[in-house]
Amino acid sequence: METDGVPNETDEGVDSEAERRNRSAPAVKKIVGLIVAVVLVLLAQRDLRKRPAELVRGSVRVWKVVALVGPGAVAYLLFGRRRVASTVVLDPIDT
Repeated sequence: METDGVPNETDEGVDSEAERRNRSAPAVKKIVGLIVAVVLVLLAQRDLRKRPAELVRGSVRVWKVVALVGPGAVAYLLFGRRRVASTVVLDPIDT
């Protein structure tokens, strides 16, 4: 029953703050997931563009196509890149 146009808590159609938060949580998770996927795809594509072909496992063209989707970008970043062995070369001292 309404008093002065203010709905009761038991009236239908009245949402509590917690109910509104619970409904919006899946949408927020989807948006965050989409942003993360886009960032990973952009990172993978940038890396493929700048990395020499000798440092990519397999074909660069294939990886560019695979890395257009989130899981493919993750796969490239984890498994498609060769690690560069860092070596320190000391110049002999001329005496």
